[in-house]
Amino acid sequence: MTLRAVTLLIISLLTLENCLAEQFSKFFVDFFVDTKTQADKVAYPYFYNGDRTLVKSGWQTLNLKNKSRIVIVCADSLESVTKEDAVDVAITNGANLSGVKHHFSKQGQTWKLNNSRGIPSTEYADKGFMTFIERFSTDVDFQKKNIIFPLPEKTVQISADRKETQSGSKLHMPRTWAPVGFIGQTTQICSFVQTGEDANNRRIVIFENGEKSLSYNFISIRGNWFLIEIERYAR
Repeated sequence: MTLRAVTLLIISLLTLENCLAEQFSKFFVDFFVDTKTQADKVAYPYFYNGDRTLVKSGWQTLNLKNKSRIVIVCADSLESVTKEDAVDVAITNGANLSGVKHHFSKQGQTWKLNNSRGIPSTEYADKGFMTFIERFSTDVDFQKKNIIFPLPEKTVQISADRKETQSGSKLHMPRTWAPVGFIGQTTQICSFVQTGEDANNRRIVIFENGEKSLSYNFISIRGNWFLIEIERYAR
């Protein structure tokens, strides 16, 4: 077998492995929505701030404040972390950047929660964007100035096999824009952005009742963030 053939075979196997791997976002959302199966998705011994849970029978459920509406911030795309072997997810209460960091690792074709610990705001990996989002959510004039109009909103149809196809679109204009907010008293922000990640785009993806519902897409231009697109998902 030639070197080129070996290389192509390796690439094919890696591509197949990535296709077979469970999407991290689906695992993460299911972890908090379907809490009855949560204990099966943990690698033991599990550590939380140094405390150990040795076996499945000792597991204590982890809950979100509102599992029917999960807000995720990610860089590039929602599934860009799926190709990684390990993912850290910081969960914070709104603009308060202290919270809990959960460490997940890929085991075979699925994911497991390995450990969790409380983190101060100084350890939050995406402070700049979250500072922007806090003001974007509370200052209407600032929000309008940081939207690139006309703002496209796509309707994306998700099929039974999770394929996505655009099925419609419309444009928002400044005079008809209804302000949106991402930070509230009961809102927890789940950040998939990894330490040291330097992408110039962000997505805020909202899951309602375990299903992807909305995506707000932002881009950084000369250090300033702008909302450039909305995607609304239908089934």
